[in-house]
Amino acid sequence: MGKAKKSTKKFNQRHLKDELERRKEHKKTQKLVQKREVKKKRKANGSADDGEEVFTGVEEIDDLAGFAESVPKGALAKLDLSKFVEADPTAVGGEDVSDDEDIAALLEGGEDDDDDDMPSDSDPEDEGSDVEIGGDDEEDDDEEAVFKRELEAVSKKDPKFLEFMKKNDPSSLAILEDNDEGSEEEEEDDEEQGEEEEEQAEDADMSDAEESGSSKATVVTSKMLDDWEKDINKNQSIKSLKRLLLALYSASHMESENENAPQTPYRIEGMRIFNKTVTASIRTAPKAFNHYAPIVNDKVAQKSGKKWGIAQALIKSYLVSLLELLKQMSDPAMIQYLIKESERMIPYFVCFTRYTREFVKELLRLFGSASVDDGVRILALLSLRRLVSLSPPEVADIALKGIYLTYVRNSNVKTIANLTTIQLMRNCGVELYGNDANASYQHGFVYIRQLAIHLRNSMQLRSKESFRAIYNWQFINSLNFWTEVLATYCGDRAEEQPQLCATLESLVYPLTQIILGVARLVPTAKYFPLRIHCISQLLRLSSATGIYIPILPMIIEVLESPEFLSRRPVNSTLKPLSLDSQLKAPKEYEHTRVYLEIVLESVFGLLADAIAAQSVRIAFPEWVVPAVLQLRRWRKRAGKSWSRFSKQLQGLLEKIEQSSLMVVQKRNKVDFGPANLTGANQFMSDISADATPIGAYANSLRKVKAQQRATMVEAEMEK
Repeated sequence: MGKAKKSTKKFNQRHLKDELERRKEHKKTQKLVQKREVKKKRKANGSADDGEEVFTGVEEIDDLAGFAESVPKGALAKLDLSKFVEADPTAVGGEDVSDDEDIAALLEGGEDDDDDDMPSDSDPEDEGSDVEIGGDDEEDDDEEAVFKRELEAVSKKDPKFLEFMKKNDPSSLAILEDNDEGSEEEEEDDEEQGEEEEEQAEDADMSDAEESGSSKATVVTSKMLDDWEKDINKNQSIKSLKRLLLALYSASHMESENENAPQTPYRIEGMRIFNKTVTASIRTAPKAFNHYAPIVNDKVAQKSGKKWGIAQALIKSYLVSLLELLKQMSDPAMIQYLIKESERMIPYFVCFTRYTREFVKELLRLFGSASVDDGVRILALLSLRRLVSLSPPEVADIALKGIYLTYVRNSNVKTIANLTTIQLMRNCGVELYGNDANASYQHGFVYIRQLAIHLRNSMQLRSKESFRAIYNWQFINSLNFWTEVLATYCGDRAEEQPQLCATLESLVYPLTQIILGVARLVPTAKYFPLRIHCISQLLRLSSATGIYIPILPMIIEVLESPEFLSRRPVNSTLKPLSLDSQLKAPKEYEHTRVYLEIVLESVFGLLADAIAAQSVRIAFPEWVVPAVLQLRRWRKRAGKSWSRFSKQLQGLLEKIEQSSLMVVQKRNKVDFGPANLTGANQFMSDISADATPIGAYANSLRKVKAQQRATMVEAEMEK
């Protein structure tokens, strides 16, 4: 088969990839347009049958319906939310493309002893002649001419596509306006600069291909690795670097399942040589890359010119090998080492969109893997955060979406032992959402809206299946995730990132409505644990943001349940149950005293926290009166059946009275009136809630609960 012409090669290098991408984008655009037209027709046909939506739940969900049907503000006004929500999070880069073609230039050469080392600065220019074998008189085989004819045909058949290309990428249509002679004149300067380099590469590739095809793979030895490393460090030898990276590629693909992977001229035998090849490459290659493509302020200083042309294929090969090693390693220490070394290469990853997406995908896989330890997860998060900060916005979207969905997939609580891992993953995800205010708001709006839609559908259907879609750990932990995001950036760190706080603050109200709706969806004693989780979320949100949320009525509703007031509890010898790992009471625990006592302990702890959070407010003495009356009434009615908790409640009421007296004494000394809202908001701002009597009492209960939980986790781990 004849060798391709030089113009064909230039076209493949400069235009082919972009043209293929444009064609794919055009097909996607056409599909989207067709789907939207079908949806419009369906809505038009079904609008006559659609009646007014009726909600059968609590009053708070009336506002939730409006949020579920709303659209985000700003740049998201035209976002197709269904496509965004239903997209496959694992396909972070679109179609997977084989790595073989990107390292073809590196692998074709094999070894070439006649290939001179490329100098670090510049080479003397030598005049050479083109080597063309056949195909000179076959103009139909010229890819550039074929592309021109195809583009002309498409422009005639689909004028809309031509207008789209003129608006978005007019440079790709220059081939229709320029003749062959004009295009040759435009590329004359580039040819003079790159002609010698391309001809040298062609001759080297031909000779190397013949040599590699006729000889067997060379076994890598320790001496060879030492010589290559020494030559690279001393002379910046491209030839030795190329050989070392070929050996690394061979080592990284030893256990690869890709049967189409190109055969390298080197073979790795034994773990000692494997380890030495990997360590030598990681120790040497980044320094050599920094010589030819230096990094300044976390960015590659120059991504053009002869030096970048020399280093580009080598950098790609090194990145491919690193990604392959990350996929294959199972030892946590080795994975951490590779992640750290990969983080050093992030400025080079950013230069190649495809490998950036592959790196994000691999970091997310490690982040959600059950076989890795917490150290790997933390390193993966740190690398991902740095990658997002240096990459274009589309990479941030991929990372934010991926880390949230990875967290949700792995958030199913099976035992109390894996609560720590889920908490760590949640904290890592929250940390990543603090980088970009606009992207964080967009993803927060989409996923909180998705939760609202699920809740609304469940309240309409009122079936067991619809309730199961809400009452599961993935849904509850999704609420936990967004509660922590809003509590962190609209409360704990609001002063550090005021723009992020202002952007996310509008999501607090709809999230609160969703949590209230979930807590009251099935108000039975069996689901007291789930209600306690929801109350904890609201308490965290209210305490951090300073936004008042009516939490006490939900707590009083639990206390006034017939399980505590009228029904006699069943005595049981079952072991104590941890509500942290339960959403509903197991069947054998229903109506038992051991279960109800655990519920009361949690309720009293939440009651103390909720009252303590408001104990430094200027209206605290009046605000707490209704709750005090209801608690005293409950103590009279149920105190005999629950004597231990009656005494605990008496202590709580005493602390409330002491805190009220403290606020009254402070309030008597102020010199402003009720109309001064600024003064009222700053009242007792210098005193922490934990410094009040009720705050100190609540803090002691939290410490006791933390110790009990730690003991249960240790017991679970010993099993």
